[in-house]
Amino acid sequence: MNFENLTPAQKEPGKRSDLLTLLCVLTFIGSGLAAFSNLFIYLSFEEMLTIVEDYEVDIPGFDMMMSGGKPFFITGFILYTFSWVGALQMWKLKKIGFHFYTSAQIFILLLPVILIPSYPFSIFSLLFTVVFVGGFAINLKFMK
Repeated sequence: MNFENLTPAQKEPGKRSDLLTLLCVLTFIGSGLAAFSNLFIYLSFEEMLTIVEDYEVDIPGFDMMMSGGKPFFITGFILYTFSWVGALQMWKLKKIGFHFYTSAQIFILLLPVILIPSYPFSIFSLLFTVVFVGGFAINLKFMK
């Protein structure tokens, strides 16, 4: 893959640009790992609470996330899975993937705010999401 020229303007329609390839691969990794970890915590929620309490595990912000309960983690799993599927569709140059991905990312940003009232809104997550959605939007002209 040539990372020197990540602008999709010089590619012909029907071919995946280097930028789209890079964004999809990063999304496969990020959303895949996030979906897996959310599912793992959901399935072992009670055990995770016991471990955190019994062994005094000190992971910054973990207590706050655990306060969202099992609904937080199963919803996270579903949303990250939708994000991953959206990237897969964009990999196949299908515009519907952009809509899946963007919708999932908006709900992922809102999830902690809705289910964990004390959770501070993350400007970093918002900027990261805007960059990825913008990058995918630039590549919409190559999708059907």
